[in-house]
Formats: sequence, C-alpha cells, structure tokens
Amino acid sequence: MAIKAGQILHVSGSAGQSGFVIDRIQTGGVTGINVNETRVEELGNVEAIGTIRDIPDLTFELQSYDVTTELESILLGGDNTEVDGSSFDLSAFVPLDILSPFKNSGLYTIASSVIIPFLSLESMAYSFSLTDSGSVTATLRGDSIFYIRGGSAYRDVFDGDGSTVAFNFANTALKSAISGSDYYGLSVMYDDGNGWQRMRLGTDYTNSAAAITFTTAPVVGTGNIAVVYGSATQATYGQAVHDATKPVGVRGRDIFVRLGDGNATPTYTSWVGVQSANINWRVTLDRDEEFGNPQVVAQDFDVPEVTGTVNMKPSAVDALFAQIQAITNVSGTDIVNATQDPPELQVEVKVTDPADGTTLKTLFVPDAKFSAPALQNSVGNKLATDFNFTSSGGSLTVYKSDPA
Repeated sequence: MAIKAGQILHVSGSAGQSGFVIDRIQTGGVTGINVNETRVEELGNVEAIGTIRDIPDLTFELQSYDVTTELESILLGGDNTEVDGSSFDLSAFVPLDILSPFKNSGLYTIASSVIIPFLSLESMAYSFSLTDSGSVTATLRGDSIFYIRGGSAYRDVFDGDGSTVAFNFANTALKSAISGSDYYGLSVMYDDGNGWQRMRLGTDYTNSAAAITFTTAPVVGTGNIAVVYGSATQATYGQAVHDATKPVGVRGRDIFVRLGDGNATPTYTSWVGVQSANINWRVTLDRDEEFGNPQVVAQDFDVPEVTGTVNMKPSAVDALFAQIQAITNVSGTDIVNATQDPPELQVEVKVTDPADGTTLKTLFVPDAKFSAPALQNSVGNKLATDFNFTSSGGSLTVYKSDPA
C-alpha cells in the first residue's frame, strides 16, 4: 500500500478567506526546507560543543492546469468573484497559508494534515504549448511547516470590531512547542488597514487551546484576522469540493499570441507559427527577522523581473524574416541588426475555453524588448526559433477574460 495523489489536497487561504481547494494541481508541496546550521567549537576542546540552527527557509511549489484567474485572485486576497475585465498585478500579493489535508485511503475523512503558513509569492511561470496542457506554476517561500498526526488543519477568519480582544477557535486547537513557547495559533495574521502582517506571540497576542487573545483590540474590519491551527477534530472533503465547471485543460489551439507595435494605442497582429509561449514573473524576496521571534515577520522585494519566450516554426523564409522585423520594429528593406536597442512592444497571450471559445484570461506585457533570435537547425528537423523578451519595467498584468 502507498499514499496516492488522490488522497492529498492543497487548500489555500489568503486575506479574509477561510480557504479554497486549488483545482487541477499536477504537482504540489514543499520542495525544500533549508536550515542554516553553524557548528560551534571552542579552544581547548577537541569536540564540537553544539550546532546552532537559524529560522528555516522553505520553498513551496505547485503546478496547476487551472488556467482561469482563480489562483491569481487568491494570491491577491480575492475570492474569485471578480468581474470579467478585472486585472491582477502579482506584485500586490498577500501572505498565503496552505493547508494540506491527507485523506484516508478511499475515504473523504482527513487522517492527518500539514500546514505551511505565511507564504510569500516568489515566482509565477505560465507555460503553453501545442501538445501539453497549459499550466501555471507558483513558487512561494516561507519559514514553517507543521505536521499534524491524526488531526486536521483549519484556518479561522474573524472580524475585528474595535473592542473584542478574544477570538474563539471553531475547534479545539493542538499545540506546537517553538523555542519553549506553546503555539496553538500556529500563525496569526492581522490587517489593521495597512496591509496584512504577522502577529508575534507574547507581544501582540496570547493563545490557548480555545482562543487567541490580542493585547490591543483589532480595528473594525471584515475578515481582517486569520489564524491557522491543527485540531483533533476531523474534517471531511468530498469530491464536490473540486470545481467541475472549469476546463480540464487547454492546448495550443486554445492559445493566441499577439504582438503590438509599441504605440500608445497599439495595433496588434496575430503571431503565426507559434509552437509554445512562456511568461515568467519573479521577485527576489528579502526576509525581515527580529530578536526574540522564531518566526519571520515579513518578506518584501524590489522590482519584479518579467521574461518570456515565444517559439515559432515559420512556414516560409519570408514569414521568419517578417517576424524578425516585427520584433525590432523595422520595416521595408531596412536591415535588422542585433546591436540596435530593441523597441518596447506589447505582448498579449489570450487563453480561451475549448468548449465555447470565450476568453478565460489574458496575459499582458506592455513593454517587451526582444533579443535578436539565434537561428540554428539540425539535419532532419524543421527550423524552430526562440524569440526571447524581457519587460523593461518588470510589468505583467493578468486579466480575467479580456481587458476591460
């Protein structure tokens, strides 16, 4: 016997949401737990006297075939009810809690659970090709992972009213000892109107198996307090928790790549001969830590980096060279050269529903600068060329359906 993929769920919770089951996941989970360890020695001692361990640096990654904007909505603190035309800027992500319940074999009852709290988005990779399903891969970074044997993971959300300080858990919480303190609320987030922050046990709140109690009453807000915890009370997740209305997946025939001409009111042309398209958004996270706190306070970043590739198999020589002119904004008989600074052009990738052709999402880069393509082929193969680009300002906007 073995634990099968169908037994493992990933439930995301951000901002004031108790949690969404992430659909169409192909791979998901913690890919690395890095702990900086320093061995301490001393004069006059032929043996090391011990090892000091820092706060872990943890990576969580998931790949999903869900090409709607649900994941973008969750990462930005939404509830996936945005209207068509709504835009998502990944730079505005909020901390994310991941609950990973493990079902009993063949049952819907949860046998044990994992909690990976307070994760920050590090990268999003969008990948589309002719023969593989379109996918999005999110990579997040955090500092903690909690294993709940025989119990379930929960995320309770509360409303601050300006006077209440104690907030009761929906289920009796189990404890985890961290640096000599008992944590029942394994991670506590609070938004006082200035963004979501992680609270510090003993300074900002105290806790018990029944509740967390704030030192100062949280301000008035809807769902502005969120706590993750483990409980012996078993949860259940039926098959109906998965959204059956979404496409199973999309292929190349459902993807359209368009190139703008760089004007303020651009004219777009469809990019023909496309075999695959990828857009990658990434930031370098910088952790904030402090004395007396075994948990990371926050993670922030500077300017994002946005890169992408469009792979083209041209139908004819003229089609290839016409596309090279298009990415360099050269027309007529003028010669394109690789030393010229490329122009900023708009790139748009539309993902449509295989069932009815409606647009599910649009990826938009307003200032793509293309590198000159390398043209290399081998015997027995048709020429396929990568057109690589970088966003000058690190800008990627994701739209639900078509841009408004």
